[in-house]
Amino acid sequence: MDDSQHNTLKQQIQKRIKELEILLNDDEAKSATDEDAAVESQITENEKRELAALKNNLRWLDTDDAGYCSECGCEIPFARLQAVLVTRICINCAQRI
Repeated sequence: MDDSQHNTLKQQIQKRIKELEILLNDDEAKSATDEDAAVESQITENEKRELAALKNNLRWLDTDDAGYCSECGCEIPFARLQAVLVTRICINCAQRI
């Protein structure tokens, strides 16, 4: 991954982090009915997990391991990194899991 791709990916992750933070703040402000509460709770938990993974990947981008599969060590194609902002594994390793 070259510097331009690195910066692009970082910006995309930062943008998604902001979107999720806004969403989570809005969710906390809403009061759901009992019927919707379970669904809303699950969505909120998924958003929180994604947010944590994005923040971890943002830190990962500043390491020497950035862009390399944590399973096999191969370089992860930039298109995959963009498509799955929370990934740290290549498509081959992802298919084996």
